[in-house]
Amino acid sequence: MLKPRRISPALMLSLAALAIVCFVCVAATTSREIPHSWYDADLNGYRLPLATLGKPPAMIPEAEYYRLPENNLKTYPVYTPQAEPPGYLDRLKSLDPAPLVDVAALKTESDWIAAGREVFYGRELPRFTGSEDNLQLIRNPQVLAAYRLQTTKDGILLGLRYVVRQKGKVELGTDTCAMCHVQVRAGGELIEGAPNNYTPFGPLMGDLTRRYAQMSPALLEERRRKHMREDYRVPYLKDDPNLASADLPADQIAALYERVPLGVYPRNNTSLLYPVKIANLIGVQDLHFFDRTGDARNRGIQDLMRYCGSIADVSDALTSYGDGPAAHLVLANMGLAGGVHRTPDPLLYALALFIDSLKPPPSPSANLDLAAKGKTIFMHAQCPGCHTPGLFTNNRLTLAQGFHPSEAIMKAYDVMPVSVGTDPGLALDTRKGTGFYRVPSLRMLSLNAAFLHDGSVGSLEEFFNPARLRDDFRSSNWGAATPAHAVKGHVFGLDLNTQDRAALVAYLRTL
Repeated sequence: MLKPRRISPALMLSLAALAIVCFVCVAATTSREIPHSWYDADLNGYRLPLATLGKPPAMIPEAEYYRLPENNLKTYPVYTPQAEPPGYLDRLKSLDPAPLVDVAALKTESDWIAAGREVFYGRELPRFTGSEDNLQLIRNPQVLAAYRLQTTKDGILLGLRYVVRQKGKVELGTDTCAMCHVQVRAGGELIEGAPNNYTPFGPLMGDLTRRYAQMSPALLEERRRKHMREDYRVPYLKDDPNLASADLPADQIAALYERVPLGVYPRNNTSLLYPVKIANLIGVQDLHFFDRTGDARNRGIQDLMRYCGSIADVSDALTSYGDGPAAHLVLANMGLAGGVHRTPDPLLYALALFIDSLKPPPSPSANLDLAAKGKTIFMHAQCPGCHTPGLFTNNRLTLAQGFHPSEAIMKAYDVMPVSVGTDPGLALDTRKGTGFYRVPSLRMLSLNAAFLHDGSVGSLEEFFNPARLRDDFRSSNWGAATPAHAVKGHVFGLDLNTQDRAALVAYLRTL
């Protein structure tokens, strides 16, 4: 595991000089200045304090970050068995490793955006599942049908890639950006940046958990329990329930995964107990904070590059959460025994440009008279105070229920002194737990199949239905494993009559 080292002044000067040389070389080659993603000065104020920890997590310093080995390795699509070209895997085995992006060839804005698209779909994957049983699973039509991985009209499975690290060997990797942030519509239309509302990520991981348990206790430990301990544990949280969940019997772990609704993913730094709704990346450049809990600031393209690097490379695994040995995550338990590789700044820059270029699809057709009535209801209610027209967010933070920060924290981050009363688990009991929730934008709600930060409501009609406050409520996006329960909080609009609720929903779908 990489640990902070004391850097001598002479070495710091040498590293700075090397960085300047590399910057100049890249700029000269591409006729474009490439921002740095990881200057120490820019890290100040980037991450917000964590509620229970009382301070921001300590990110890897600049000098350490730029000593990480780079990855710019070409990956290849994974096809369904029916669509795979004849001799495809044999052809891949005959290839030498190659770069994903030739930075020197990027000249125009469209070149950079196209390169960013390559990174979005095909960045080198930090975790590999290249064992024979996993390779067989993704070639099994029955398994693919059950897992419902999104597939393009050409039969390409989004989010999975083959990797050639050495000639003659093909590995399977997972979790590209496209795994979660593309929608495949009927007829094969791709909406890039939109959340994946089709793949049941929780039940998929539950099924894999049961398969590992059936194969052997050692496999269950290696591929599920170890990952859970590092992906979800909160080192500074007393009696951490997220860590305890990794020691549950396999059937109970699988059952918890099966409760994760569509449009939601228990990603690292969140929790199996407190998963999070998949983000819409279209228009993210307009938002002042990243993540539902606003755990990082978005002050410009360098912050977006840094955020993409943290997610794509799992370089956030090198962040320290508190003090002492337990504050450092165990890379081997995360499937990163070979260490963390970083995506070069030019590729992160290209990826950020691609994300910035994403455009929303046309709004769905609507009853214009009903939507106009809904707009009047919206404007005369309390909605614009938080969801200010234009961006339809005021770009501020609100308090999670039960969190009482200092006045200094409230002022520093322009926090609204109000809580909407939604479940506070994500904001208090995970490594993203700032104690706050970001006021979400209401734009492009038609792209969502899950609402609230945890996706616990499956439609706008259900969201504005007071029946969701009852203990016998069941949402349309829950699976059979999820017991009936109330979804509390955000009571605004629940007192509207049936006709006014329908009008408000019609308006919201046009934004």
